Amino acid sequence: MTRAQCNFYGCLVVFVCLILTSAVIQAQEEEAFIQYRQKVMTSNSANMGAIGDILKHKLPYQSHIAVHAQEIQRMSTLIPEAFKKDVAAGKTDAKPEIWKEWDKFTAAAHAMGVEAPELDKVAQSGTMEASSEQVPKLSDTCGDCHKPYRKPKEESYKNKP
Repeated sequence: MTRAQCNFYGCLVVFVCLILTSAVIQAQEEEAFIQYRQKVMTSNSANMGAIGDILKHKLPYQSHIAVHAQEIQRMSTLIPEAFKKDVAAGKTDAKPEIWKEWDKFTAAAHAMGVEAPELDKVAQSGTMEASSEQVPKLSDTCGDCHKPYRKPKEESYKNKP
């Protein structure tokens, strides 16, 4: 093998290593975006779950419903930014439709942010029954986003080996 060939193959090996390293870094970056947005969504889920527990079990925390509703409203403002990076592959249940229908997706997040303060108002000035009547309206805004933009449970990455 000539010196030129050795140099060529050496450069080729370095080039391939750089490409592979770049791909690994890209995958790690995408995973970080996925993990962050999952935490944002988990926060909303935890707050909705807490509201549900208060109402279902008639816990003496009527005033907490308003706080949970406020948190949902705050977190709703983070959703568009959290999903801005188009990552639909990997350990995520986000569908590619999010980025294909970006305006509809962000409108759905905004609708949740509009409905949450309504629950806050009802919880602060109303009864458990009034809060119970308002919760489905907020819950519907969650479904308006989940149905078109989240994979169904049977397709979830969580169910794959």
